[in-house]
Amino acid sequence: MLSRKMFSRKIFEIGSDILHFIIGILLILLGSVFVFHVVTNLDKLFLGQDLAVTVGTILNKIFFVLMILEMAHTVMISYQEHIIKPEPFLLIGLIASVRRILALTLHLVESHPTMEEFNMAMIETAILGGLVLILVIAIVLLRRYDQGIKNKAGVEIDNLAPELS
Repeated sequence: MLSRKMFSRKIFEIGSDILHFIIGILLILLGSVFVFHVVTNLDKLFLGQDLAVTVGTILNKIFFVLMILEMAHTVMISYQEHIIKPEPFLLIGLIASVRRILALTLHLVESHPTMEEFNMAMIETAILGGLVLILVIAIVLLRRYDQGIKNKAGVEIDNLAPELS
């Protein structure tokens, strides 16, 4: 019975590793294709548009690539350590929120919104700003918690070391 459980666990781990590897490769390829597309169309971005709009568009695309890279990094961590950590997901949410704020601001600059559209955009910006603040606090707390666990584990090991000598 034990060997059947071990066998099924090993098969599951191998299948999981293969899927993580494929997903990681696809995310890296997607990011590479997107960067190649941005670089090859850079001249079209600069022609016929205001510089602020062009910079905003490029920043929006860069943040999108950062999200893809962070997802690939998350897949790599879960592939290597067989554990899902929350911090990469918080970083993806943070990048997505900042990206949306930039896109919303860019949209307001490009168009001439009505007062109602402007008010709705300001409400969305305020909510996204609150979300950014919450995500940053969550990341800081998570890092402090992880550091506290590492420090505590280090103290325990240091306390045991003289006894082992």
